[in-house]
Amino acid sequence: MNINDIYQFGDQFELDRYVSPHHVMKDLESFDDKWSAYNPRKEINRQGLCVLNNTGITGPGPAIDSLHEYNKEHACWIKETDCNKPTELFHESKSLQTCLGDMLPWICRTHFLRLGPGGFFPVHRDHKYGVQDSFRIIVPIKNCNTPKFVFMIEDKILNWNYGSFYVINTTKAHTLFNASMDDSVWLVINAVLCKESIDFIQAKLSIN
Repeated sequence: MNINDIYQFGDQFELDRYVSPHHVMKDLESFDDKWSAYNPRKEINRQGLCVLNNTGITGPGPAIDSLHEYNKEHACWIKETDCNKPTELFHESKSLQTCLGDMLPWICRTHFLRLGPGGFFPVHRDHKYGVQDSFRIIVPIKNCNTPKFVFMIEDKILNWNYGSFYVINTTKAHTLFNASMDDSVWLVINAVLCKESIDFIQAKLSIN
């Protein structure tokens, strides 16, 4: 399998898969006290809430941290693919069960990302070393478009349809910034590169 089987379709492309942002936000209400700092070593206004992680329990840990930094700090070797256990959020959300259920065999570290006012990710690349064996699917849920929020790949500002699933090429330089006074909420899915995931992407292209 080659990552170009995925990225041949573009750096950002929409899939024929949708979840209701309204229903998702309602499901998140009962987990409002479960959010944890995202990559807690950095004092940036952003939090994560796990859907799939290595323990099956929402809370802080490697799934909403830098795996490289977490493993180095704790002398362990947790991989993306180890974070494949559905948490109580998944089990209590009909919306997530419906939109992710058939993807469970090949998705792993999955979480909601909340960027508060001024929250950001500095310019960076993912998968810098070795063979890329996973890719990223992102679902914009709330306050994700310009001018209030900016998501850029290289010099291009991305636009989104809320609730739609998008494959994103995060090996390219990218950055995110919340320029508003409201939270921005995203669903971030890491997918294993395999025949099943490639077949899914090719079958679910919104434009054929």
